[in-house]
Amino acid sequence: MGAVTSLGRSELKYAVQIHPPVHRSLSELTEQMVTVTGAVNFCSSSWQRPGGPSSALQDFAANPLLQPPLGESWVSGPCVLEIDDYVHLWVGISSGILHLVSHDGLSTWTAVEMTVDCPGASRASVTREPKSNVVYLFYEQTDPPQHGFTSTKVKLISAKLPSAAFSAGTGCGVKLRRFSSRNWSGRRCKWQKWLLYYSASSVFRRKDSKNPPPMYIGIAAAPAVEGPYRRINEKPFLGTSEGVPQVIGAGSFKMIKGFDVLNYDEEAGIGRRLLALESRITRSKDSSVSSIALLASADGFSWSLIDANFLAPSAEKSWKKANIHTFDTMIPSFDPDHVFIYYDARDNFKKSTECVGVARIPVVFLESIACTTATRVGAT
Repeated sequence: MGAVTSLGRSELKYAVQIHPPVHRSLSELTEQMVTVTGAVNFCSSSWQRPGGPSSALQDFAANPLLQPPLGESWVSGPCVLEIDDYVHLWVGISSGILHLVSHDGLSTWTAVEMTVDCPGASRASVTREPKSNVVYLFYEQTDPPQHGFTSTKVKLISAKLPSAAFSAGTGCGVKLRRFSSRNWSGRRCKWQKWLLYYSASSVFRRKDSKNPPPMYIGIAAAPAVEGPYRRINEKPFLGTSEGVPQVIGAGSFKMIKGFDVLNYDEEAGIGRRLLALESRITRSKDSSVSSIALLASADGFSWSLIDANFLAPSAEKSWKKANIHTFDTMIPSFDPDHVFIYYDARDNFKKSTECVGVARIPVVFLESIACTTATRVGAT
């Protein structure tokens, strides 16, 4: 599977622009990007319920956690992993993929390295293979536009633990592979294969955003996380759909960590289903909006919509007024009763700033959904 064009039109105005980065030290990036510097606690006052008192989802009151470096407009594509009581977060900025660490996953983040020091690298996704104790970091690499087209590949680097490979001042062993996909989520399925959920094609919405988001989600499988991956179906399994609001694109798709192991008897209709989150682009009157939907599956291939507005932009003026794009999840050891959701969002439609924040939801709430066939708000 080689590189694929992510655009279907030849006009240069639709191409993703890669701007030369401003080189900064890690200490400068820490100072400019980290917004929460003091110690925080996990009491209820530190969290808000954007959907009202009855909502299970809680937003961190001090959001956003990270803002763009000085002179830039975005920090995006968070992916997260807890290693040895520290939360490791990778985010995309103009110069590549930045690695930060925090003891509590909320405050006092410290930039420790540019894991991928290359403009156009973004949308990282991380997974840990428990048997080999290897951390794999997949990321999207977008090349400068040529003849109006932008070439996009997905690459892979890895590091074995414990080796301090992701600590400040050290390097990591690198393995590179390419896939015709982006915004992937790799998870082990019940017959011991790795499933790769990838997004492709592009949505030209495009009065309210310069960069076209993906349109479809597909599935590929491999015997190992390194590949080789083969498409299971030629047709996408998630994409556009009619309705109000109309779904015009399917963006990032990832299973929720802690709910990514299938234990379900389809014939008996009992057991524990898989749960996943998907960013969905919908058309509104004057613009398009992307929000995070909650889905469930009994096999990993066919997904039902549970809540179309599980994590949605705020109605009022805020840091997440317009769009919520990419995300990642974890169940932290310091708060095992909740799933943390790290996500990026924009504060407006045209001239905007993209930041990274965090929300949480009780594990028991998700358990009740995984173990039932009932649907909830917005299900279709």
